[in-house]
Order: sequence, then structure tokens, then C-alpha cells
Amino acid sequence: MQDTKLIHSSYNNELVLKVTPGHFSSDRFHVNYYIDMATLKMRYTEAKMVAEAMADKYVHRVNISSSRLLQGYESMMNMGTVTKPIDTIICMDGCEMIGALLAEELIKMGVKTSNKHETFYVITPEFDNTGQMVVRENIKKMIQGKNVLVVLATAMGGRTISKAIGTILAYGGHITGLSVIFSNIDEVDGYPVYGVFNKNDLPDFKLSDPNDCDDCHAGKKLDAVVNSYGYQEL
Repeated sequence: MQDTKLIHSSYNNELVLKVTPGHFSSDRFHVNYYIDMATLKMRYTEAKMVAEAMADKYVHRVNISSSRLLQGYESMMNMGTVTKPIDTIICMDGCEMIGALLAEELIKMGVKTSNKHETFYVITPEFDNTGQMVVRENIKKMIQGKNVLVVLATAMGGRTISKAIGTILAYGGHITGLSVIFSNIDEVDGYPVYGVFNKNDLPDFKLSDPNDCDDCHAGKKLDAVVNSYGYQEL
């Protein structure tokens, strides 16, 4: 592995993504960067900044890293963009602290809920050994007929998110948004992905099929196995 690089968010210069170049294997892909999410998910100050960015991107439906959309950002702020209510925030990839802080930020920004108790549910779903989301009876009511915002660490190829979307829809939920820390894709199943950081922040990021990986073809050994929780050196 090479030295870690710091990428500063265009939303908030104090919000930093740590990335390490190398040759890494995830559960389905080979990637040329390990993206360290630990501090952003687990340290209060950073998690709060992530939540603030996610709330702003959701409320104003703007990709702050895009110069094309930035031109309309100020006018959207002045108009006070109307958003759908949110009833439930589903947290995946260890994003529970971000989810709770995001709920607070959305309330501050005037996002409403249709829940009778006038507050959000923030839940962590269960997954079986095939990666399928499992909905137990005690949390079904938190999804059925609810407006759901999904929060994750990353959106790489979209397969995991697509499974989650399918389960939420099957239980009668309505997807209001997909908010992630780093996004390699712009949408999943027709739903836009709002990334605090995206591929414009890391333009040489490469996601490869293990059977068609340039680093593998070049004989470069794998440095580590990675997922959204961390890495294990080989």
C-alpha cells in the first residue's frame, strides 16, 4: 500500500476522506483505493459534519461537487426547496451515529414526518448470509407505508443498495433518498444517490471485476481485503 491521501469535501473543508492507493479486494470487486470510513462514522465531530452535508444535499437535491448544479444552488436555497417527509432512516454499513445526527439536522431544516408521534425512526436492518435484508415483525411497522431514507457508507456497484430497495418496497415502504459518504454511482434502480464525496472527488478511482482487473493482469499482488468497516492486510 502507498501513503494515505486526504480529500477535502467541497461542502466543508474540515470534512476529510482518507484514501490509500493500492490493490484491494472487496466482496465482489477489486479497487485501487482503500477508502477509510472509520473516523467519519465513529467520531462525533466528523459524523456530525457528514450528517450536515447529507441533510443539505437531501433537502436541496443538489450535488455540491458538480459545477453545473452549483450555479442553481443559491436560487434553490432562496426558494426554500420543498421536500418529501421522512418517517424512517435506515442505517447500513455502521452508519448509526450518522443516521441519528442526520435526523437531528433534518428536523432543524424543517423536514416533516408523517408519523403520529412526530419524530423519525432510526433503525439498523438485519441481513441474512446472502446479503438480503430481513424485516422482523417488530420493525415492519417502521417501514410499511413509511417514507424511508437509506444511509450507507458507500455506493459502489449498487447491488447491495438494490437489494435493500427491493425489500423496502416489498414491505410497502417508499424510498425518499439514498445518502452515502462516498458514491461511485449516480443512481440505483432509478433513485438518485446523494454522496458527500463522489467520483469527481476521486476521479482515478477504479472498480474492476476480479476476472478483468488491470492490476491483476499486470501481476500486482493484492495488498488487503477491504469492506466498509476496515481492511485486513494479506
